[in-house]
Amino acid sequence: MVAILVSKNFYFLEYFHVISGSAWTGMDLVMGIFFAYIMKGLGNEEKAEVSKRLTPMMLFFMPAISTTTVTAGVYLAINLGIPFTSTYFIVVAIIALILTVQGLLIFLPNEVRVYLEIIRGGKDIGKIVRLTMINIRLSLVQLILQIVIILFMAHFATGIAL
Repeated sequence: MVAILVSKNFYFLEYFHVISGSAWTGMDLVMGIFFAYIMKGLGNEEKAEVSKRLTPMMLFFMPAISTTTVTAGVYLAINLGIPFTSTYFIVVAIIALILTVQGLLIFLPNEVRVYLEIIRGGKDIGKIVRLTMINIRLSLVQLILQIVIILFMAHFATGIAL
């Protein structure tokens, strides 16, 4: 993303934003629906095992993909000349802020707590399961918010702005 921003290549910036946003939304889709369904049928021991395998990847992937998507989106809005006072931009900005706060103040700290518990031997299975299930439910909330953002971005892509 840094190389794209330095090169000031609008095409690649737009492409990067769409691809990274798709990856983020796709991961929330998998976490919020697929894993929620899978985990519902497992016992706590099995849920903890899934968490132990999932957490290290999520600890890196989710903060990286979400921050780069939002950053690319801001630069894209600037390059498109979208007025920051437009209704669509304000709604998208508020939702992006909610997603960022959820990610940095709930999702990421929970992942760190789970990871630290895993490093300590993973003996507190209840803690691992509880925090992981909070994050899985949060992924569903984030998925819904991302779909709303996508609907608003369709207006940006068509040039319609309020």
